[in-house]
Amino acid sequence: MVTLPLSLFSLLACCPAYQLTLIMNKVLTPPTWLSRDATLIVSARAFRAFGQGMFSVLAAVYLHLLGFEAVRIGLFLSVGVMGGVFYTLTTIFAGDSFGRKRLLVIYTVLMGASAAAIAASENYGVLLTAAFLGGMNAAGGGGGPALPLEQAALAGTVPSQRRTDLYALYGVVGTIGGAVGALAVGTSDLLQGWFSLDQRAIIHIMLFVFSAALLVNSFFYALLSPRVEAGTATSRWVNPFRLPSRKILFTLSGLFSVDHFAGNLIPQSLVALWFLTKFGVALGEIGMIFFATNILAAVSLWVAAKLANRIGLINTMVFTHIPASLLLIAIPFLPTMGLVAFLWLVRGFFGMMDVPTRQSYTMAVVSQEERGAMAGLSSLSGSIVGAFGPSVATALWSLGVLGLPFIACGVLKIGYDLSLFTLFRRVKPPEEQG
Repeated sequence: MVTLPLSLFSLLACCPAYQLTLIMNKVLTPPTWLSRDATLIVSARAFRAFGQGMFSVLAAVYLHLLGFEAVRIGLFLSVGVMGGVFYTLTTIFAGDSFGRKRLLVIYTVLMGASAAAIAASENYGVLLTAAFLGGMNAAGGGGGPALPLEQAALAGTVPSQRRTDLYALYGVVGTIGGAVGALAVGTSDLLQGWFSLDQRAIIHIMLFVFSAALLVNSFFYALLSPRVEAGTATSRWVNPFRLPSRKILFTLSGLFSVDHFAGNLIPQSLVALWFLTKFGVALGEIGMIFFATNILAAVSLWVAAKLANRIGLINTMVFTHIPASLLLIAIPFLPTMGLVAFLWLVRGFFGMMDVPTRQSYTMAVVSQEERGAMAGLSSLSGSIVGAFGPSVATALWSLGVLGLPFIACGVLKIGYDLSLFTLFRRVKPPEEQG
C-alpha cells in the first residue's frame, strides 16, 4: 500500500481562492434569477450526484472484492449503461406526452431500488438485473436517465442570457455532489476501525446510503410545477426524424456519441481499480483523489460559463477540451502515483469545461418543442456507443495493454473536438447572433 507523496489539498490551493469562494457562494446562496423549478432540479441533482459519486468509486472495486474477473466487471458496467439507453428511448418518444415530472420520479425510484438490490445481493445475475433496471451508470456526476429530462426542463426556466450560467450552476452542484460522494468513500477506513466491519460490509452500507439519497431526489421532483413540461408537445408522441431541426439534432448527437464512447473507455470506477491494482493506493486515498478532481472541475464549470460569454460556446468547448485530452494521453507513461495524481487533477480542471457550454448550446439551437428530443438523442447516442466502452477497456486491460484506454480516449476526444469546430463554428445560439 502506498501513501501519495503529494498533498491533494495543496493542489487545490493552486486554484484562485476567490474563484472557489465565488462558486461556493453561488451554490449555498441561490441567485435571484433562479426560478423555483430550477432550484428544485438543481437540488435534486445534488443528491443524485452524491450517491452516484460513491457508486462510481465503489462499483468496480465492490465486484472485484466479490471475486468477479475484469470481463464480468466490465459487463456489469455496460449493462448499467444499456439500462439507461432503454429509459432514454422512452424519454425521446414519450417523455413529453407522458410527462417529464412523472418520468423523473419513476426513474429515480427505480434507481434507488436497484442500488438497494445491489447492496443486498452478491449473486451476479441479480447484480446485472439491478444494474439494467436502475440504469446504473458508474460514470459519476449525476448522470443517468434523469439527465436529459432535467436539461430539457431547465432550458425554459430562465432567459437565454442566463441559460449558460444556469447550466454552469447545475454542473457545479452536480460536480460538488459527486465530489462529496467520492470523499464519503474515504470514510470506509474510519468505519472499519470503529465498527470492526470488513470492507465488503462497509460498501453495503454505502450502497444503502446511495438508495436513501435517491429517495430524497424523487421528493424534489414531485414538487415541480407544470411549467417544466414541454407545452404544446405534451399531448403527442415525438418522432425525432420529422422534427424541423433533425439535421442539427442527429449531427450533434453523432459527434457527442464519439465523445461519450471515448469517455466510457476510462470510467471513474475503472480508473479507481487501476489506481488500486497498479500503484496499491488505499481506497480512502482514491476517494480523496476523485474528491479533489471534482472540486477542480466545479471551479472550471463556472469559469467556462464566464469564458463562453466572451469567446462563444463552441470555442469554449473545443479550446478547453483538447488540452485535457493531451494530458490524458500522457498519464499512462508516468512512473509514479504522485505524477499521475497531479496530471489527473489538472486534466480534471479542463476536462469538464465543455459540459455546461454543450448543454446550453444544444438547448439554444433548437426550438422549445425540440429540446426534449435533443437532450434525449444526445444522451441516447452517447449511451449506446458508451455501453461498449467499459467492456472494451476491461478487455484491453485483461490483455495487459493498461495504457491503451487512456491513449485511445484522448485521441478520439481530440478528433471529436476538431470535427465539432469545423461543422458548427458558424451555427450561433441566439445570444451570440449579431
